[in-house]
Amino acid sequence: MSLTEVAEKIPERRWWALGAVCLGLFMALLDVTIVNVALPAISSDLQTNFSGLEWIVNAYTLVFAVVLVPASRLGDIFGRKTLFMLGIAVFTIGSLLCGLSGGIAMLNMSRGIQGLGASAMMPLSLAIISATFSGKQRGIAIGVWGGVSGLATGIGPVIGGLLVKHIGWQSIFYLNIPVGIVAISLSLWAIKQSKDESAARNIDLFGFIAFTVFMFCLIYGLIQVNQEGNDWTSPHVWQLLGLSLLALVVFIAGELRIKHPMVDPRLFRIPSFTGSAIAAFCLSAGMYALLFNLTIYLQGFLGLDAMESGVRLIAFTAMALLFGPLAGALMGKIGSKRLIVASMVLLTIGVYSMTHLSHHNAPSEWVVLLPGFIIAGIGSGLINPPISNLAVEAVPVQRVGMASGMNSVARQMGSAFGIALFGAILSSRYNSLVTDRVQSLQDNQLTGSAREQVIQAIESAGPMAGSNGLAGIEYEAIFHNDPLLDTYRQIARASFVDGTIDIIRIASVILAVGTVLCLVLIRKNSSIPS
Repeated sequence: MSLTEVAEKIPERRWWALGAVCLGLFMALLDVTIVNVALPAISSDLQTNFSGLEWIVNAYTLVFAVVLVPASRLGDIFGRKTLFMLGIAVFTIGSLLCGLSGGIAMLNMSRGIQGLGASAMMPLSLAIISATFSGKQRGIAIGVWGGVSGLATGIGPVIGGLLVKHIGWQSIFYLNIPVGIVAISLSLWAIKQSKDESAARNIDLFGFIAFTVFMFCLIYGLIQVNQEGNDWTSPHVWQLLGLSLLALVVFIAGELRIKHPMVDPRLFRIPSFTGSAIAAFCLSAGMYALLFNLTIYLQGFLGLDAMESGVRLIAFTAMALLFGPLAGALMGKIGSKRLIVASMVLLTIGVYSMTHLSHHNAPSEWVVLLPGFIIAGIGSGLINPPISNLAVEAVPVQRVGMASGMNSVARQMGSAFGIALFGAILSSRYNSLVTDRVQSLQDNQLTGSAREQVIQAIESAGPMAGSNGLAGIEYEAIFHNDPLLDTYRQIARASFVDGTIDIIRIASVILAVGTVLCLVLIRKNSSIPS
């Protein structure tokens, strides 16, 4: 027997394996929230527009969502340790490339590489824990895993703010390199190889390709609404959305015929499972995606720096971290359905309360968001455990792995969809409000031909520039020291705020609809044993 085989039999090594798994999980989740506070700095440095910023987030979430289930299947077939370590390596390389990026195209491509690595790290981390621990120790290990999830999400904005303010936005990606090296080394030493010997060795390439086309065309089509020359009536936009719908229909029809599908649509015949997927989607689309726009408001409109913005987001993330551990106890007492519905109600109320954004751009005005951050943070903390629990307990045992993966995919789909949808609506509303307000200026202030030029100039600048009142010498050059420049700046700011209020209302509607659907679909007996 080799030294390695002897070492693998030492029980204590399993806790080191848990540490390795948690390091990988920490990296993957930290990059979800840490990037948000760096977006304005990236925009300024790389000179990108609003849709470019959307892709920084969506390139990660899109690849994550598409590859997550196939990566989990590959781990079952070829070894979870192998795929988990490969995921960490790919994620670390992607992080290095993100930091080295000199342009938005390279950064977005590198974010996609990060998403590819994370798609293996996330599902396999829990699978490795299940294969390594049993009995009460498994419950403890999963509790630690959940705590690390909350910690990574909670401290992401703060760490990101510190690094961006004192070092630079590239440092949020470079941070992953030493962590990744330690995680790979620890995984190699501590994690025992495991696989599912009964798993079918075929990979559903049809499902993978069809789902990729569906997601990409949907998100790309929504983001194209932000581009100059496009709007909701553009044929190019509707062609992409139509192709997305067609790909979805083909995907569902094909998966129903395949013997070993990537995703089995029949699972959605189970009402409670469908309810859990809807809750996961609406949570990400209505709340987590909104953090992207709220960060632009905090830094662009209110003028807070990355550190100050991150500190203020603690009001949300800290509540999620504090109330997360309570969810397990509450599930046993009141059941998953009541806890999910109650959490969705809190999220709806919390998000809607954020519609009272002030048009004053003093930094202290952020406090109007505080009640919403607290209420929504509590709802976020309470809802995550029952969603995951319900997704697996509602389906047959042989479909538990697929159900867990599909639930994670629903989360990533919600985030990507929400960011793209809110960006499209914000750009559309911003342009509409700018046009109305410039048109309302009196003729003695602005002639007809000049009016159209001003509208085009402000709209071309986009919501990002509008949030900070067209600050910068480039806009002074565009308007040639026009005496009405301050008026244009006020119009741009007001249009950004009003557009942001509109998307917050839409986010609350998404959450409210999700609440009703969960109430109707989830069965009352969906609870864990007391």
